[in-house]
Amino acid sequence: MKTFSKRFRKLFGMFVGLLFFSIFLLSCTTELTLPVQPDDSVKIHFEGGAGQAFTKMISSASGVGSASAASLIDKDAVSYELARAGFSSVKVEEKNKDLVLIDMSDTKCSSYIFTSGIAKLEKNKLSAVITRRSLEDFYNSADEQTRMTLDLFLAPVFNNEIMSEAEYLEMLASFYGDAAADEVSQSRVKINLISKDGSRQSLNYPLAQLLCGNL
Repeated sequence: MKTFSKRFRKLFGMFVGLLFFSIFLLSCTTELTLPVQPDDSVKIHFEGGAGQAFTKMISSASGVGSASAASLIDKDAVSYELARAGFSSVKVEEKNKDLVLIDMSDTKCSSYIFTSGIAKLEKNKLSAVITRRSLEDFYNSADEQTRMTLDLFLAPVFNNEIMSEAEYLEMLASFYGDAAADEVSQSRVKINLISKDGSRQSLNYPLAQLLCGNL
């Protein structure tokens, strides 16, 4: 618990606009689509919205009150961080203050999505390897802001902890309350992989399962 408390305290003072992963993850279904392009680059499309409980917690941690928060994210800050991480042609949109869309490209498959092994492009075929090891590698190879954002979830898979989803949700509720734990328990992550020949594969995971690394 001391480790979790230390990681949680690090988040205070961070601006809400940089916490883009929490916005993507805490919708009922977050969707990530990766189509391979004719030049072998990969486009990436994120779509998701924020749950009310985590939005309130993030706003409080960053010092942005709900009444003064004009939007879920700072689009310029998110674009800047993604460009620093190696993505190009970054476009960030917010619709109705509850849905965030992000489009970007990985021209050489050199971002941490690929270097971690989460996604692979071989012989024009795109595949995903979602394992405890690849999730750990994703976390370790990500930039500092992304790691601090992922720390928000107190995820066992990023802390070398072994937990069942039920134990994890109970721990999450003790830190953030039942509403936040319920949001995580109801959230899913859908990944669509579209290879160069148009063939398609879709993967669908409960968010709690991913954060526990029980794959």
